[in-house]
Amino acid sequence: MTASTATRLNTLLHEMLAPLHPIAISLQPWAEAGWHESRRLAAPLCNATAPHMERATAMVDTRLSFLAPWQVVLLTMVLTLVAVRLWSVVATRAADVLSTGLLQSVIDAVKALPIISTLMEREHAKMTVKIRESMRGKAGEEEEAVLLELPPKGAPPQQVLKRMRSRERCDVRIAEGDSRVSGTLYLADAEHCGLLSEAYAAFAHTNPMHTSVFPSVRRMEREVVAMTAAMLGGGPDGDPGVCGAMTSGGSESILTAVKAARDWARRIRGVRRPEMVVAVSAHAAFVKAAEYFGIKLVRVPVGGDFRLAAAAVRRAMTRNTALVVASAPCYPHGVIDDVAGIAEVAGRAGVWCHVDACLGGFVLPFARQLGYRVPAFDFAVPGVSSMSVDTHKFGMAHKGTSVVLYRSAALRRHQYTRVTEWSGGLYISPGFAGSRSGALIATAWASMMHLGNEGFLRVTAQIMQVAAEFAAGVRAIPELRLTGEPAMAVVGFMASDPAPGARRLDVYALNDAMGMRGWHLNALQRPPALHMCFTATHSSAQPLLKDLHECVAEVAKGDSKVAGGMAPVYGMADISPDRAIIGEFLVAYQDVLLSG
Repeated sequence: MTASTATRLNTLLHEMLAPLHPIAISLQPWAEAGWHESRRLAAPLCNATAPHMERATAMVDTRLSFLAPWQVVLLTMVLTLVAVRLWSVVATRAADVLSTGLLQSVIDAVKALPIISTLMEREHAKMTVKIRESMRGKAGEEEEAVLLELPPKGAPPQQVLKRMRSRERCDVRIAEGDSRVSGTLYLADAEHCGLLSEAYAAFAHTNPMHTSVFPSVRRMEREVVAMTAAMLGGGPDGDPGVCGAMTSGGSESILTAVKAARDWARRIRGVRRPEMVVAVSAHAAFVKAAEYFGIKLVRVPVGGDFRLAAAAVRRAMTRNTALVVASAPCYPHGVIDDVAGIAEVAGRAGVWCHVDACLGGFVLPFARQLGYRVPAFDFAVPGVSSMSVDTHKFGMAHKGTSVVLYRSAALRRHQYTRVTEWSGGLYISPGFAGSRSGALIATAWASMMHLGNEGFLRVTAQIMQVAAEFAAGVRAIPELRLTGEPAMAVVGFMASDPAPGARRLDVYALNDAMGMRGWHLNALQRPPALHMCFTATHSSAQPLLKDLHECVAEVAKGDSKVAGGMAPVYGMADISPDRAIIGEFLVAYQDVLLSG
């Protein structure tokens, strides 16, 4: 730096500080008075502690007199490092205990003992064998040898198709209008299914990653996102800034939004240890997101109506909260959280608010048009930052498509991955996948174009009517009660409080009894409950209600004879204090599914 430059900078600095000089002069007496007053107040304490400090100093000098000064410094450094390390270990262990709970931590410590761990390994092996035996024959594997390597010679197309059809016979048959399965299949009718199959075949070879090669797929993706946004408070009649992208399903939409929220909180608010506030009823994909992205999961209990309240979210939030989550509706109980209140709390704190509408996104807007009372839940609510909406559920597209929406393109950018230092060239990806199936995008576009607003209104009217019919039937069964008031197609129910001296109905045994009659309901826990998700494949609730009445009577009397059901497993999971052993059961189950 030259002398002239230094002079100019010095002059500029004096000019900037000149207005502050009178203020400093006026504050000087106050500062001096404050200093003298502090010394006056501290004097008695200093006088009282001085003798003790002198004795302590003398004692330390005597005890360490055999050490040279440099040895004292070295010893101090070593002890400081040891103390810091010890504190780090203690803090980490304390955090683990707080995360898992004291009881679970004690159980884990006992299980880590050599003798106990050996016994646990043996039990885990027995558990795997039992699960494998229980699943043997369910996939039709007894009809042919399991393939463990490539066949030495390829088979003709007709032979391959024959073997595939043979295996397909093991699947549950779902007849149009007479489904006995909760959710699972959402497609409308044979004409709709045929259209989607043709759309898939026409675009089976396409990949939206290669935009210049397949511009048609990219255009369909943009239009699917735009049409979905317009349904949910965006578009020409709402907030025109709402935008998004397509994903492979609801879980990926949730993961993508959580990743974007984490990165936004880090960049905009400086959050380095992010936390996510969710209800205990929020979808399991949020737990997965917390594991994947290193986010602390803060679970909040729901109220007596099974909805997440804004007050509970407010109490759980901290300066590290990166996002809060509301469901519309939640998967277990089919009720809508207090989205407006939660979004307001998040907005005041400058926190990202995500609404999981994977189930409700293609039902609730049309239910509102039909005159049903639907609380505000979408981008019409100030403070909502992002949403997840499944086209492959009530959007009635093929499995493998969903939409994640954002309030603005500025928020959406945080979901991208950009790579500038790769020898393979410049790279940017909008989500987790690189290559994707253009055929699935085509089926989502075809479904929305085929049904249109009128078609979705027609299907929604049918679904809402059947769900209301079933809810009314459950209310008429004394042994059961609803888990909150259902907002749409998902109707949850649990055992009623029994009369004094009576035994509470075992809903898991009820589920097994219904399974013996061909019904596939969803089992819930904490509290024990079941739910049924009605789709376009259900035309009436009467067959289900008839069997439900009869099975409730059987289970209540103890007449139900179900062998090999899931009631014992869910019963154990509900009362077991060791959640880790329940997790081990799930791991063993998944291992069997993947490896046989």
